[in-house]
Amino acid sequence: MSTGLRRDAVLAGAKAATALAVAAFPFGVVYGVTVVESSVDRWVGIAASWLILAGAAQLSLISLIDDGSAWYLAVLTALVINARFALYSTAVAPAFREFPARWRVGLAYLRTDLAAALSLARFDTDSDPDSRRSFVLGAGLFFASGWWVGTVVGVFGGAVIPDELDLSFAVPAMFIALAVPAVTDRPALVAALVAVVVAVAGAPLPNGLNVVVAAVVGIAAGRLVVRSPEVPSS
Repeated sequence: MSTGLRRDAVLAGAKAATALAVAAFPFGVVYGVTVVESSVDRWVGIAASWLILAGAAQLSLISLIDDGSAWYLAVLTALVINARFALYSTAVAPAFREFPARWRVGLAYLRTDLAAALSLARFDTDSDPDSRRSFVLGAGLFFASGWWVGTVVGVFGGAVIPDELDLSFAVPAMFIALAVPAVTDRPALVAALVAVVVAVAGAPLPNGLNVVVAAVVGIAAGRLVVRSPEVPSS
Protein backbone atom coordinates (compact mmCIF):
# COMPACT_ATOMS: atom_id res chain seq x y z
CA MET A 1 0.00 0.00 0.00
CA SER A 2 1.47 3.34 -1.04
CA THR A 3 2.02 5.97 1.62
CA GLY A 4 3.18 8.76 -0.67
CA LEU A 5 1.70 12.22 -1.00
CA ARG A 6 0.50 13.76 -4.21
CA ARG A 7 1.63 17.38 -4.30
CA ASP A 8 -0.88 18.26 -7.00
CA ALA A 9 -3.73 16.83 -4.90
CA VAL A 10 -2.55 18.69 -1.78
CA LEU A 11 -2.59 21.96 -3.74
CA ALA A 12 -5.99 21.07 -5.21
CA GLY A 13 -7.33 20.58 -1.68
CA ALA A 14 -5.91 23.89 -0.52
CA LYS A 15 -7.36 25.64 -3.57
CA ALA A 16 -10.79 24.10 -3.00
CA ALA A 17 -10.74 25.27 0.64
CA THR A 18 -9.50 28.81 -0.07
CA ALA A 19 -12.91 30.50 0.03
CA LEU A 20 -13.82 28.57 3.16
CA ALA A 21 -10.53 29.45 4.88
CA VAL A 22 -11.08 33.14 4.09
CA ALA A 23 -14.55 32.92 5.66
CA ALA A 24 -13.20 30.96 8.65
CA PHE A 25 -10.74 33.75 9.46
CA PRO A 26 -13.30 36.32 10.72
CA PHE A 27 -15.17 33.56 12.57
CA GLY A 28 -11.89 32.80 14.34
CA VAL A 29 -11.47 36.50 15.09
CA VAL A 30 -14.93 36.53 16.72
CA TYR A 31 -13.93 33.57 18.85
CA GLY A 32 -10.62 35.21 19.82
CA VAL A 33 -12.40 38.40 20.88
CA THR A 34 -14.84 36.30 22.91
CA VAL A 35 -11.90 34.66 24.70
CA VAL A 36 -10.45 38.04 25.67
CA GLU A 37 -13.81 39.24 26.98
CA SER A 38 -14.32 36.05 29.02
CA SER A 39 -12.74 34.65 32.16
CA VAL A 40 -10.76 32.13 30.10
CA ASP A 41 -7.01 32.66 29.90
CA ARG A 42 -6.05 33.82 26.41
CA TRP A 43 -3.45 31.08 25.97
CA VAL A 44 -5.99 28.45 26.98
CA GLY A 45 -8.41 29.94 24.45
CA ILE A 46 -5.78 29.80 21.71
CA ALA A 47 -4.85 26.22 22.64
CA ALA A 48 -8.52 25.24 22.38
CA SER A 49 -8.52 26.15 18.70
CA TRP A 50 -5.69 23.68 18.17
CA LEU A 51 -6.98 20.94 20.47
CA ILE A 52 -10.73 21.11 19.79
CA LEU A 53 -10.92 22.73 16.34
CA ALA A 54 -14.69 23.21 16.52
CA GLY A 55 -16.02 26.76 16.68
CA ALA A 56 -19.53 26.12 18.02
CA ALA A 57 -18.23 23.80 20.75
CA GLN A 58 -15.48 26.25 21.77
CA LEU A 59 -17.90 29.17 22.04
CA SER A 60 -20.30 27.03 24.07
CA LEU A 61 -17.53 26.01 26.44
CA ILE A 62 -16.56 29.63 27.04
CA SER A 63 -20.19 30.56 27.75
CA LEU A 64 -20.63 27.67 30.19
CA ILE A 65 -17.33 28.38 31.95
CA ASP A 66 -18.29 32.03 32.42
CA ASP A 67 -21.66 30.94 33.80
CA GLY A 68 -19.92 28.79 36.39
CA SER A 69 -21.29 25.51 35.05
CA ALA A 70 -19.86 22.22 36.28
CA TRP A 71 -16.98 20.89 34.20
CA TYR A 72 -18.81 17.69 33.30
CA LEU A 73 -21.78 19.68 31.99
CA ALA A 74 -19.47 21.78 29.81
CA VAL A 75 -17.74 18.68 28.45
CA LEU A 76 -21.07 16.91 27.80
CA THR A 77 -22.41 19.95 25.94
CA ALA A 78 -19.34 20.09 23.72
CA LEU A 79 -19.63 16.37 22.98
CA VAL A 80 -23.30 16.72 22.04
CA ILE A 81 -22.57 19.64 19.72
CA ASN A 82 -19.75 17.68 18.08
CA ALA A 83 -21.77 14.46 17.78
CA ARG A 84 -22.40 15.34 14.13
CA PHE A 85 -18.80 14.40 13.37
CA ALA A 86 -19.80 10.77 13.83
CA LEU A 87 -21.99 11.17 10.76
CA TYR A 88 -19.09 12.62 8.78
CA SER A 89 -16.90 9.71 9.87
CA THR A 90 -19.49 7.25 8.61
CA ALA A 91 -19.67 9.05 5.28
CA VAL A 92 -15.92 9.10 4.64
CA ALA A 93 -15.19 5.68 6.15
CA PRO A 94 -15.29 3.74 2.85
CA ALA A 95 -12.53 5.93 1.39
CA PHE A 96 -10.53 6.13 4.63
CA ARG A 97 -10.34 2.33 4.90
CA GLU A 98 -7.84 2.45 2.04
CA PHE A 99 -5.51 4.73 4.01
CA PRO A 100 -2.73 3.54 6.35
CA ALA A 101 -3.69 3.66 10.05
CA ARG A 102 -1.55 6.72 10.82
CA TRP A 103 -3.28 8.63 8.03
CA ARG A 104 -6.74 7.66 9.24
CA VAL A 105 -5.93 8.94 12.72
CA GLY A 106 -4.12 12.07 11.57
CA LEU A 107 -6.71 13.17 9.02
CA ALA A 108 -9.53 12.59 11.52
CA TYR A 109 -8.16 15.59 13.42
CA LEU A 110 -8.78 17.84 10.40
CA ARG A 111 -12.31 16.55 9.75
CA THR A 112 -14.32 19.73 10.19
CA ASP A 113 -17.81 20.18 8.71
CA LEU A 114 -16.66 21.92 5.58
CA ALA A 115 -13.48 19.93 5.02
CA ALA A 116 -15.55 16.74 5.19
CA ALA A 117 -17.97 18.07 2.58
CA LEU A 118 -15.13 19.02 0.24
CA SER A 119 -13.57 15.60 0.68
CA LEU A 120 -16.81 13.76 -0.12
CA ALA A 121 -17.23 15.80 -3.29
CA ARG A 122 -13.66 14.90 -4.31
CA PHE A 123 -14.18 11.21 -3.60
CA ASP A 124 -16.97 11.11 -6.20
CA THR A 125 -14.48 11.83 -8.97
CA ASP A 126 -11.18 10.53 -7.58
CA SER A 127 -10.61 6.87 -6.71
CA ASP A 128 -6.85 6.97 -6.10
CA PRO A 129 -6.06 6.54 -2.36
CA ASP A 130 -2.88 8.65 -2.50
CA SER A 131 -4.66 11.45 -4.28
CA ARG A 132 -7.65 11.27 -1.93
CA ARG A 133 -5.70 11.54 1.29
CA SER A 134 -3.48 14.24 -0.18
CA PHE A 135 -6.55 16.27 -1.08
CA VAL A 136 -8.04 15.77 2.40
CA LEU A 137 -4.77 16.95 3.96
CA GLY A 138 -4.57 20.06 1.80
CA ALA A 139 -8.22 21.02 2.26
CA GLY A 140 -8.38 20.29 5.98
CA LEU A 141 -5.09 21.95 6.87
CA PHE A 142 -5.74 25.08 4.82
CA PHE A 143 -9.24 25.53 6.20
CA ALA A 144 -8.06 24.98 9.77
CA SER A 145 -5.29 27.53 9.25
CA GLY A 146 -7.90 30.22 8.63
CA TRP A 147 -9.48 29.40 11.98
CA TRP A 148 -6.15 29.25 13.83
CA VAL A 149 -4.87 32.54 12.45
CA GLY A 150 -8.22 34.21 13.08
CA THR A 151 -8.14 33.06 16.69
CA VAL A 152 -4.69 34.56 17.30
CA VAL A 153 -5.66 37.84 15.59
CA GLY A 154 -8.85 38.03 17.66
CA VAL A 155 -7.03 37.39 20.92
CA PHE A 156 -4.18 39.84 20.40
CA GLY A 157 -5.71 42.35 17.99
CA GLY A 158 -9.38 42.28 18.86
CA ALA A 159 -9.13 45.50 20.83
CA VAL A 160 -8.34 47.48 17.68
CA ILE A 161 -11.29 46.08 15.69
CA PRO A 162 -13.97 48.80 15.38
CA ASP A 163 -17.22 47.97 17.18
CA GLU A 164 -19.19 48.86 14.06
CA LEU A 165 -17.40 46.15 12.06
CA ASP A 166 -19.81 43.23 12.19
CA LEU A 167 -18.02 39.92 11.67
CA SER A 168 -21.13 37.77 12.19
CA PHE A 169 -21.31 37.23 8.43
CA ALA A 170 -18.48 34.69 8.66
CA VAL A 171 -20.55 31.57 9.33
CA PRO A 172 -23.16 32.20 6.60
CA ALA A 173 -20.32 33.09 4.24
CA MET A 174 -18.71 29.70 4.84
CA PHE A 175 -21.99 27.97 4.01
CA ILE A 176 -22.36 29.97 0.81
CA ALA A 177 -18.77 29.23 -0.24
CA LEU A 178 -19.37 25.54 0.38
CA ALA A 179 -22.80 25.38 -1.24
CA VAL A 180 -21.85 26.74 -4.67
CA PRO A 181 -19.38 24.01 -5.74
CA ALA A 182 -21.42 21.28 -4.01
CA VAL A 183 -24.52 21.78 -6.15
CA THR A 184 -24.46 19.03 -8.75
CA ASP A 185 -28.08 17.81 -8.75
CA ARG A 186 -31.57 18.73 -7.51
CA PRO A 187 -31.26 17.26 -3.96
CA ALA A 188 -27.90 19.02 -3.51
CA LEU A 189 -29.41 22.29 -4.70
CA VAL A 190 -32.30 22.03 -2.25
CA ALA A 191 -29.99 21.04 0.61
CA ALA A 192 -27.59 23.89 -0.14
CA LEU A 193 -30.29 26.55 -0.45
CA VAL A 194 -32.05 25.43 2.73
CA ALA A 195 -28.76 25.28 4.67
CA VAL A 196 -27.74 28.78 3.55
CA VAL A 197 -31.15 30.26 4.39
CA VAL A 198 -31.22 28.61 7.81
CA ALA A 199 -27.62 29.66 8.55
CA VAL A 200 -28.37 33.29 7.73
CA ALA A 201 -31.75 33.32 9.50
CA GLY A 202 -30.27 31.60 12.54
CA ALA A 203 -27.33 33.99 12.90
CA PRO A 204 -28.71 35.35 16.22
CA LEU A 205 -28.48 31.88 17.80
CA PRO A 206 -25.79 31.72 20.48
CA ASN A 207 -22.43 30.00 20.20
CA GLY A 208 -22.60 29.43 16.45
CA LEU A 209 -25.44 26.93 16.78
CA ASN A 210 -26.88 28.13 13.48
CA VAL A 211 -24.14 26.03 11.83
CA VAL A 212 -25.42 22.85 13.46
CA VAL A 213 -29.08 23.66 12.82
CA ALA A 214 -28.44 24.63 9.19
CA ALA A 215 -26.48 21.44 8.51
CA VAL A 216 -29.16 19.19 10.00
CA VAL A 217 -32.07 20.95 8.28
CA GLY A 218 -30.24 21.12 4.94
CA ILE A 219 -29.41 17.41 5.00
CA ALA A 220 -33.01 16.57 5.93
CA ALA A 221 -34.35 18.69 3.07
CA GLY A 222 -32.03 17.00 0.58
CA ARG A 223 -33.08 13.56 1.78
CA LEU A 224 -36.75 14.46 1.39
CA VAL A 225 -36.14 15.44 -2.21
CA VAL A 226 -34.29 12.18 -2.87
CA ARG A 227 -37.19 10.16 -1.49
CA SER A 228 -39.93 12.12 -3.24
CA PRO A 229 -41.19 10.45 -6.44
CA GLU A 230 -40.44 12.05 -9.76
CA VAL A 231 -43.38 13.82 -11.38
CA PRO A 232 -44.02 12.14 -14.73
CA SER A 233 -43.75 14.43 -17.69
CA SER A 234 -46.81 14.84 -19.91
